[in-house]
Amino acid sequence: MTPAALVTSRLLDPETSWAIGTFGAIAEFHRDGDEPASLAEYTAVTPRGGIRLRLPGSVRAVAWERPTAGETWTQGIALCLSAAEGAMAGRTEITELGADGAALRTEDRDAVLFDLGIGAPHCDACVRVGDPAMLRALRAATGKQLMQSGLLGELAAMSPTRVFISRLGRLEVRTPIPKPDGATPDGPHTHVLPDLLRHRRTHAATVPLPPGMVPGAEMFPPGAIHDAHGRRAPFDAARHAAFQSLLTAYGDPACVRAKAETMSAVRAAGSPRDEPSYTRAQRLSRRVALRQLLQTDGPSAALVAWREVFDRD
Repeated sequence: MTPAALVTSRLLDPETSWAIGTFGAIAEFHRDGDEPASLAEYTAVTPRGGIRLRLPGSVRAVAWERPTAGETWTQGIALCLSAAEGAMAGRTEITELGADGAALRTEDRDAVLFDLGIGAPHCDACVRVGDPAMLRALRAATGKQLMQSGLLGELAAMSPTRVFISRLGRLEVRTPIPKPDGATPDGPHTHVLPDLLRHRRTHAATVPLPPGMVPGAEMFPPGAIHDAHGRRAPFDAARHAAFQSLLTAYGDPACVRAKAETMSAVRAAGSPRDEPSYTRAQRLSRRVALRQLLQTDGPSAALVAWREVFDRD
């Protein structure tokens, strides 16, 4: 399946989530199965937000898994371009960009777009405003760095539409921004985390993307042990098998091999043995394999021994 066919099929699935962003600032799009949605080629729009993608022939899909707290794991598929092809403006100051003629909804195209200037090389994090008071606040901060502007707290109170843009598309979020001590909403939402932005990374170090490539967008097919809202759920073997097929097709070959080697050794009741040549990504894949074996095969003496050595919390 080509990346284009993969995106087309996943946009039809309301249980698949989407994101555009960078390490420390991200916009996420989710929709409920019974939520009104306008679906078109590479596009899904709901009253709460939406996403529109473009997929040049050079786009590469990279599937990944990594362990999370407890005995769980998370998964996703990054849609990648080379750093050169994926480069965006990289602005480091709040900048007014004018009317947002590319807005997903016609009625939003007269509102004004502002780049928040987070400096990510592959993603512009913007807000779109039409309210006069919001316009005044944004224009007063133009030319300043976001973290020194005092605007970050005001944005939470104003809750403008957030618009994250990459060379692969745009994601819009129209839901209210929760208070600092509030819960993250189940639907479309954004995160801007200054402490993480300071690392100047395009993606988490635990996500094994090919060198020289950046994520223009990400998709998150339904997980085997989490529900659509990220809450722990009973293991779903069908969902697990579906993502393993995607991992085989789009995953890093070395990580896929590390998983297969680990599972084979445990199933053969072999003693735990290290592979000194494993990269960090392969070691994480080994941990994921051990957690997945607990779900698919159940506990065993060999699995306990392997987890004691390689997957201690």
